[in-house]
Amino acid sequence: MRARCRRISGEGWLANLREQLTPYDVAPEHAQVEAIEAVSDGFRIDYRPMRDGDAETVRSVHARRVLLAAGIRDGLPLVPNADELTRSGLLRFCPICDGYETEGRRIAMLGPSKCALSHAVFMRTFSRDVSVVASDLDVLSDAEVKSAAASGVSLIALSRLEAPRGADQAMQIIALGGATHRFDSVYPVMGCHPRTDVLGLEVERDEDGMVRTDKHQRTSIQRLYAAGDIVNTLNQISVASGEAAIAATAIHKSLPHNAR
Repeated sequence: MRARCRRISGEGWLANLREQLTPYDVAPEHAQVEAIEAVSDGFRIDYRPMRDGDAETVRSVHARRVLLAAGIRDGLPLVPNADELTRSGLLRFCPICDGYETEGRRIAMLGPSKCALSHAVFMRTFSRDVSVVASDLDVLSDAEVKSAAASGVSLIALSRLEAPRGADQAMQIIALGGATHRFDSVYPVMGCHPRTDVLGLEVERDEDGMVRTDKHQRTSIQRLYAAGDIVNTLNQISVASGEAAIAATAIHKSLPHNAR
């Protein structure tokens, strides 16, 4: 008998992890880190606790080890209610994660044409109706235009993007010239920004600007570890979780022996 898989959202998965902490004397705190300073025996972390969305006075804490897992901020198109459109699946950000959910639907890859085209060709795995929507189609070479045609990818010169209206659950692309194109999902191919600006530390990075780590998730700064979106471009919770497990094991082994 085949077992049925239960689908779980990212928020639900994280809630399960927090629930696992309940038997222990550990209380996650919602706060915004302002700065991290390396000191002789670890780090001084300045942070601002958040209560009901409001920031409180800055506090400081000392840590012998620090694991950075700051995440990213996706580039968003200029359209109202982008967060709600994302929750509904009209805006999507990871073809690798959820491309299969768009099977047979009308898909648009929105962003710089050269990058959007490579993503569009990948999405042809899931749908026959895939378009590149960009304001810079003129930068595509003749070979790239022919490649798009051979792959069955349409090229649409962007004028503006409009959110669904009323009961019409489709994103609308208004092309130059006024033609309207409707899509079930739009993938913004507009890059993302790793949230490492508040570190206050001169940590070594790779050519993509990601924090460089070794196989134990150790950074170039002693006692500082990093995992997830700030160390690689495969922005998935499962990847971050695996790297966090590696880092946690390395941190545990690096601490002084604590015999009972």
